Amino acid sequence: MDKSQIRFRKATEEDVPKLIKLCKETVVRVYDQILPREKLESWVEGGKIAEMVNKQWQEMIVAERVGEIMGVAAILDDMVDFLWVHPDHHRKGIGSALLDLVETEINRSGYELARLECFSDNYRAMGFYQAKGYNPISEDMDEDAGALKKVMTKSLAGSPVDVRI
Repeated sequence: MDKSQIRFRKATEEDVPKLIKLCKETVVRVYDQILPREKLESWVEGGKIAEMVNKQWQEMIVAERVGEIMGVAAILDDMVDFLWVHPDHHRKGIGSALLDLVETEINRSGYELARLECFSDNYRAMGFYQAKGYNPISEDMDEDAGALKKVMTKSLAGSPVDVRI
């Protein structure tokens, strides 16, 4: 895939239905083996994802190609609140580009340390974040999700602040 065809931009309200669809499909395919079935169903069927997207779309950055949203990331203060790339587009550099943009925004906001949470059994994501310089600092049970999650941090001190959306 030619990454030059992918556009990274702030989400708009018109993106909300596509974002909900992307998040639901990603959660089902990625978390199916990680989360208990009843927790997964409450996110997808129970409306938790739609509620999250409707509440947070203003904080989201999307990766889009020809009208298709392929990935999304959101920031909450010094935290990578989430970063999801549709499984059909894994390993194509989209997650790395989104993470760079999010880290730049966190750093631009005055934070020298970025945080994120990742399910401990999400080995692909854990490997990705560790390869990007994140280190696990704690592990706790996420009662809402019914799975262990790790809190990870990365120093942004000295990071160039030149990636723009």
